[in-house]
Amino acid sequence: MAILGAPKPNGIPRGRVKTKREAQVIRLIALGDTNQKIADRLGISIKTVEKHRENAMKKFSLRNTADITRFAVATKIIEIKPL
Repeated sequence: MAILGAPKPNGIPRGRVKTKREAQVIRLIALGDTNQKIADRLGISIKTVEKHRENAMKKFSLRNTADITRFAVATKIIEIKPL
């Protein structure tokens, strides 16, 4: 599963989400789940979730959860539906 990041002029770093698990973790973070809830939901350890988060933040130059959420929207990992 390769999802391309938006170009830098839009403020979101370029990059590829290369695995289904990486996309799942990014999606759940963007939806507001805690690391513990993500671990429970995916059947992995909290340390694994923390490592996925850390790797994604480094790979895509993301600084915080808001950046992860913007990245998830820009790369269509999650969709924002109009009200």
